[in-house]
Amino acid sequence: MPVRTVADWGGVHEWTIDAASALISEGHSVTFVGSGDLFEQRARATGAGFLKLDWASWETFIPSLLESPEVRDSDLIFAHAPEARMLALELSKRIGTEVVVMVHGAYHDHMYSWSHLVSGILAASPSLVHFCQRFGRVEPWKVCCVPNAASDSLFDREVVPFEARIADGVARITTAARLSHDKTPQIDVALEAMSIGAELRPDLKWKLDVFGDGPARPTFEAEYRAGLSGISGAEVEFHGWVPPEAMPEIMRTSVLCVAAGMGAVRCVAAGTLCVGSGARNNVGLQVRTNLRAGIWSNFGDHGVMRFRPTSVAADLRGLLRQDDYENAVTVTRDVLRRTHSQSVVDGAMISALGC
Repeated sequence: MPVRTVADWGGVHEWTIDAASALISEGHSVTFVGSGDLFEQRARATGAGFLKLDWASWETFIPSLLESPEVRDSDLIFAHAPEARMLALELSKRIGTEVVVMVHGAYHDHMYSWSHLVSGILAASPSLVHFCQRFGRVEPWKVCCVPNAASDSLFDREVVPFEARIADGVARITTAARLSHDKTPQIDVALEAMSIGAELRPDLKWKLDVFGDGPARPTFEAEYRAGLSGISGAEVEFHGWVPPEAMPEIMRTSVLCVAAGMGAVRCVAAGTLCVGSGARNNVGLQVRTNLRAGIWSNFGDHGVMRFRPTSVAADLRGLLRQDDYENAVTVTRDVLRRTHSQSVVDGAMISALGC
């Protein structure tokens, strides 16, 4: 399973770690090809193997990879992201192993030039299925959707009552994302949510908790500090990366999360209101029609055309109350339980790889 991303850790890594766990539980052996000590540590914790390379010169690693029995005797190469796809096809050309590619983002990658060489393409959202078929010109029947997931146990936990979240007098809004330039659309959304929250509940101290790190952190720090300077009593704290297993508990006690992709799915599973905002779009507070657009676009990380979300401010005015809050998160959570719980996604992935 070759995996290449620009960050040391992020949603793609988490997706592949969950995928490996599911495959191993079904009796398959899995070997990752990738880089990064943290990724290797968490990959090996699933029981998978790990072959290290430097993605800046991946071509030079092909001879040693071909000497590895894990590669040479493999039945399938499941590649994630463009450079991993290139490596997979080079290996397949030499040993004849079947290739399936997973597309996690809206990158063209000249799909039309290589799609005939792979058995299938898995896409992380309906938006990406459409993208691969229409813009990548991939044979439509080759593409299927296998989305991000949250654990079944998280969906099963009780929703924390709204009043319990603010019992200490602090209302927390959480963001969880790689701090890179493609995520900067989250800044305006988070600032708007902080502003309307402080307007509606001036009796509370409003705090913005920013989880994640990346090359654009200085931009996020400057924008957030400047934007919050006009909101009385508001503050922001940058926490950096935290262990993935810690985020659901943090989200459960937040009043609101601003997230896309994996973070948004886990926020909803944790029973917290979520504004879907990512690299491509703001799809609004995840209720009603906004939720439909959120599911379609990986909660704003992938494109959604001809859609205008309802106002975040107007929606929050109607939902920052005990009963309305709990009703909204319960409905949204029940929808995603049927589409994005880990057992559902594992089954979809294993079925797609088995075709």
